[in-house]
Amino acid sequence: MPSKQQQADSEIHEDQLLNFLVNRLDEEVSLNLANNAETDAKDIYEVLVGATADGTSISTLCNSSEDSPSANTVLYHLRTKFEPERLEQVANTLLRRDIV
Repeated sequence: MPSKQQQADSEIHEDQLLNFLVNRLDEEVSLNLANNAETDAKDIYEVLVGATADGTSISTLCNSSEDSPSANTVLYHLRTKFEPERLEQVANTLLRRDIV
């Protein structure tokens, strides 16, 4: 009979899922931020995925988290460099591929 520790290790944890989603987005969708930008694409994706998972807004998540960039920074990059249609295509492709 497996121990409780082994059973717990086979579960998917929230932080593991967050990291998986952020890494997949970063691989598939480029935000093309400047090399000297205060934040990087992964920071923005963490906020985006976190807000989606929490069912909250980017502003609410950024204001309640000490580790996230400012909401204005995230929203600026999403508005100016983000292609929602491309993300939808990538998300659908990843979901189909990972589900199969």
